[in-house]
Amino acid sequence: MKRIPELRDLSEDHHHGLVLAQKAKRAAAGVDARAAAEIWVEVEMHFASELLPHFQIEETYMAPALEAAGESALTARLYDEHRALRECVRSGGGRTPADLGRFGELLENHIRFEEREFFEVAQKRMSPEALGAVAAACRALRA
Repeated sequence: MKRIPELRDLSEDHHHGLVLAQKAKRAAAGVDARAAAEIWVEVEMHFASELLPHFQIEETYMAPALEAAGESALTARLYDEHRALRECVRSGGGRTPADLGRFGELLENHIRFEEREFFEVAQKRMSPEALGAVAAACRALRA
């Protein structure tokens, strides 16, 4: 899917997220509990350093603009999926391989939703000013 320049940084984040989701799913399917524990550490680090800032940009700049454009169902799904991912990582549970597999599935499905639906609508419905604010926030995050 062709991405406009203002959303490319967020879209590029998705590549790294998909790699992490695949690692999580593969580790969850294995029998080595130590491998799953190591991937959980990677998930927690990536979540704090990459995913949370990514979510913040979407929730601060994109969701309100799309909500104002009448895309409330789309933004509700975004918030619901972000909430589910946050809960999965912060649950404080046993960090089992099954939990890791669930995280991998949630993340992969969420990224697919954003690329196929959320960003497609954003490119068409958000104002140039709102898109510029997204790009500026991405640049500031990477500075």
